[in-house]
Amino acid sequence: MNRRQFLGFTAATAGVITLAAAGSAAMIFEDSYTYIPALLRELIGDYSMAAEQEQAFIDALARDYGEQKLMAVIGLHRIRNTTGLGIAYTNDKIDQFERRLVTDFLISTDYLRQPKTARPQLSFIGYRIPCNNPFARFT
Repeated sequence: MNRRQFLGFTAATAGVITLAAAGSAAMIFEDSYTYIPALLRELIGDYSMAAEQEQAFIDALARDYGEQKLMAVIGLHRIRNTTGLGIAYTNDKIDQFERRLVTDFLISTDYLRQPKTARPQLSFIGYRIPCNNPFARFT
């Protein structure tokens, strides 16, 4: 292999790596407005909710959790679900995020007040309002 072939091979390899990295970044940093509702449906089951109310919940979650942190956790979650890769630390963070997401969703919507149906119609009440917790004990 001469120098020209080596440089051509190196440039081609760098191009492939760049394209793969861009594709991975696009796969990891998926839009939270599509990923979070899909994750909620996977975790709690199917439901129906107006798009504006769903977006309001996701916006409130992003403000509380932090937008960059939310995108990072979504990326880690997607990598773990797609490839099965993860270490104990990241798996613990993803499990905590899933629990927090479900808790915040149940308390921020009228999910627990709906009759048990196959696909309940939910409404966003407000993000993490303590009085919405049906399990709170007032003394």
